[in-house]
Amino acid sequence: MIKSMTGYGRASYEHNDVQLTVEIKSVNHRYFDGSFRMPKALLSLEGDIKKAIQSYLLRGKVDLYVTIEGAGFNSKKVTVDWELFDQYIKIVKQAKDRYSLDDLATSQILHLEDVFQVQVTESNLEQFEDIFFTTLDQAIQALIEMRCKEGEALDQDIREKLSRMQVGILSISELSHEVTESFEKRIRSRLEGFKELESVDEGRILTEVALLADKASVDEEITRLHSHLAQFHDILTNDGVVGRKLDFLVQEINRELNTIGSKSSHHKISQHVVDLKSEVEKIREQVQNIE
Repeated sequence: MIKSMTGYGRASYEHNDVQLTVEIKSVNHRYFDGSFRMPKALLSLEGDIKKAIQSYLLRGKVDLYVTIEGAGFNSKKVTVDWELFDQYIKIVKQAKDRYSLDDLATSQILHLEDVFQVQVTESNLEQFEDIFFTTLDQAIQALIEMRCKEGEALDQDIREKLSRMQVGILSISELSHEVTESFEKRIRSRLEGFKELESVDEGRILTEVALLADKASVDEEITRLHSHLAQFHDILTNDGVVGRKLDFLVQEINRELNTIGSKSSHHKISQHVVDLKSEVEKIREQVQNIE
């Protein structure tokens, strides 16, 4: 079953005053492109995180968001720049003596710039590593589930469009047989004004008709179109990365339709070609989002 490249997954873990949240989302992209936003403590695991994601997701732009909170992971410590603090106090005393100011309140002391700093220390990650990768896997599975549902919708929509295309191609095939008759009628109509029509070589007329019909023949293009549509259906039933193959087939189908449009002067065939190219463009847009 095909998978969409669009999806979102979220998983969380909470225990012993540790809150871990993993969010992952993906959109379509030609290749795998990962972007990770997470605490510095996890940077050493970035390579393993990328491998874990790529074991499931082979294409798409993937954004990963990780937050870890709680005293069980982070500890805070207040530090004081005593040298700077002494300078503040000295200046305050001088100002008090000079201007008869009130004493400096404790609340004001706490707001002295650059004197007090809160440092956040992240605990040893080893004890959280297994928990993190388990939570990451849960988020990825949620993402895959959404991508599969999106893939089902894409599959159904594309198959419906392929069925409509099949009908249009059959109509072109039927109309193409009228082209030969049209050429013959046109040639005989032009010769009706000549008295010596009876002396015209019937074989020569048929030869001219055959030459014109051969130039306008779209049998080969129709055969290749049927083949491309059959391949399309086969690929849709495969697992794995199939988006690029389908994109290539879309280009080939469009190429055959362009050839038919340039060969045929039949207005009904031209209309069918326009309708089919419209369906192909819609399929191309859907294929762009298939992994």
